[in-house]
Amino acid sequence: MNDHFTLNLYENVCRSLFERHKLMFSFKITLNILFGMDKMDPTELRFFFAGPSGEVKIAPNPTEWLGDLEWAECYK
Repeated sequence: MNDHFTLNLYENVCRSLFERHKLMFSFKITLNILFGMDKMDPTELRFFFAGPSGEVKIAPNPTEWLGDLEWAECYK
């Protein structure tokens, strides 16, 4: 019954959305389902949206093919 209600909700709401907004709505429904099943950690979701917070000490660049700026972003 829960699956049927979720599909029905998605189909009815998507009728009124533009195509470019449907993926975002699907993502939001997925997050709500995962939170309801306790399979989503709020800390991980915050990290996904905001990235690392605070000071991150960057290790020296061990590569020659990657620039220092690119290495710093990958390391973070």
